Amino acid sequence: MNDSFYITTAISYVNGRPHIGHAYEFVATDAIARYHRLKGEDVFYLSGVDEHSAQVEKAAKDEGLPTQEYCDRMAVVFKDLHNKLGTKLNDFIRTSEPRHHDTTKEMLRRSNENGDIYKDKYAGYYCYACEAFYQEGDLQEGKCPVHHRPAEWMEQENYFFRLSAFTERLQQYYRENPQFVWPEGYKNEMLALMDRGLQDISISRSTTQWGIPLPWDPSHVSYVWFDALSNYLTGVGFLKDEALFAKFWPADMHVIGKDINRFHSVFWPAMLMSAGLPLPKQVLVHGFIYHRGEKMSKTIGNVVDPFSLLDVYGRDSLRYFLLREIAYGQDGNYSEDSLINRYNADLANDLGNLFSRSLSMIKKYCAGVVPHPASLDDPIRDKMQAAIAKYKEQMECCSIHQALGAVWDLISYANRYIDEKAPWALAKDEAKRGELDCVLLNLAETLRVCAVLIHPIMPETSMEMLKRLACPVESDHPLLTDLDVANPCAGKNVEAGPALFPRLQANGGKA
Repeated sequence: MNDSFYITTAISYVNGRPHIGHAYEFVATDAIARYHRLKGEDVFYLSGVDEHSAQVEKAAKDEGLPTQEYCDRMAVVFKDLHNKLGTKLNDFIRTSEPRHHDTTKEMLRRSNENGDIYKDKYAGYYCYACEAFYQEGDLQEGKCPVHHRPAEWMEQENYFFRLSAFTERLQQYYRENPQFVWPEGYKNEMLALMDRGLQDISISRSTTQWGIPLPWDPSHVSYVWFDALSNYLTGVGFLKDEALFAKFWPADMHVIGKDINRFHSVFWPAMLMSAGLPLPKQVLVHGFIYHRGEKMSKTIGNVVDPFSLLDVYGRDSLRYFLLREIAYGQDGNYSEDSLINRYNADLANDLGNLFSRSLSMIKKYCAGVVPHPASLDDPIRDKMQAAIAKYKEQMECCSIHQALGAVWDLISYANRYIDEKAPWALAKDEAKRGELDCVLLNLAETLRVCAVLIHPIMPETSMEMLKRLACPVESDHPLLTDLDVANPCAGKNVEAGPALFPRLQANGGKA
């Protein structure tokens, strides 16, 4: 087993406030990071903001603020979202930081000295939203294929990176690392892009001073991708902390949206090859979140604000909804009705009801102390082991919704188990005391297993369940090895307490 794991989100443009798509990427990445901590690995989770772009400069101007002041304000907003979502970051990178300027300049210097950068005039179709040039054949009726806005013809003298020179090396790396881009459909898109022939890419601008100057020509600033992508190096101490960098680089996983796949899966590895640095092990690509079937847009006015959802529904409820409702890698759909229905069905009725019923019966029939019967033989024990095995299998391939499905299968079985065993009837017959004790211990152990397994997705709920089961953890999170301990709930004095998830009404209020 690896003893370290380095995972990143894409860094977010600060030209606007974060939306629910940002929240999804942050919590999905956090869930994967927490799962690796659950395995006992030393995890480094990096996120941050991308501040050097024409969009950001324009947004600052529209607000009537100096660009740096605008970025300072927006960085606080994105940090605040991480805090409210409960993402356990090790660092939050800003591309305006001096440490990152040093990284970007060093990457540019290495590529330039290796002959992979040259100056030339460029003419092509440009999308300001993507910060990218497109070939005419890539456009859809003259519009950007991602943002569906008209692409503008642009001519300027820039520095270029010889991306085309890395085609064969990239193709070989893909062959040798078949899961480098995952899910597979997104990998196939990149292979098709390489098959069509890679074009050299513009890496500088002379029309603005908002950016990182090129080391050999300060009249040009680095343009987006050398600057933005190099943040993954900065975050783990490139040039500053040799021990930290040696421990965590190359990155184990970059978590990104599908609209920036080619930049991470083609541009970035080529840049690293040029600079003589190891390549990341995997790029994990997710889809878009739609609102009632439509792509979110400020123009349409259907952008979903995650802050307001967190205020109404709470942290763990939103995390659960996003990670259970959306199959990783696919596009997903958000609606408030779906969130409320998922909350009431899965959290209030299934998990919450199981927890309340079980602890209430232990309190009523055993004075709150989990019994320790002589016999534990019961099919629910096999169900627990099967759920643990399936959960691990699905989390290893980042299929978080399927991993949660395995946990909820166990929860559903446990609710049926109560109805079938009818502890209230067993409690009336002293001759069946042993059977009653077995049922109640099995329920407590099922809840403990579920609490450990849901920790990456719902950390607060997990810790509350373990606390009320009197099974505290030694660190700030449980470990998968905790599941190997035999019946730690036995003999513990449980705390019934209030409902984990009170039912919600249609407006999000408590029922």
